[in-house]
Amino acid sequence: MLSQLLSLLSEKKEGLSLFEISRVMMAQPTAVASMLELLVQKGKLLEIGPDGKYCADCGQVSDCNLLAVHGKRYVLASQIVVKAE
Repeated sequence: MLSQLLSLLSEKKEGLSLFEISRVMMAQPTAVASMLELLVQKGKLLEIGPDGKYCADCGQVSDCNLLAVHGKRYVLASQIVVKAE
């Protein structure tokens, strides 16, 4: 099931939300949330906000109105290009 989730996200460059993933995989959101958490901890996925910015870079995650309304999205870490400053 983890490989199915990674395969699904490899097709979605803009990422997917928990509920979008649950619907496509026909799985309970709680089960998908556990898999997402594991993959984020392992560095395979990144959490992004609905505006496309990375939640890990922002110190306001707990107070974020965007996340409260729209939720996080998940993308493959390998699809992210880091810009040199």
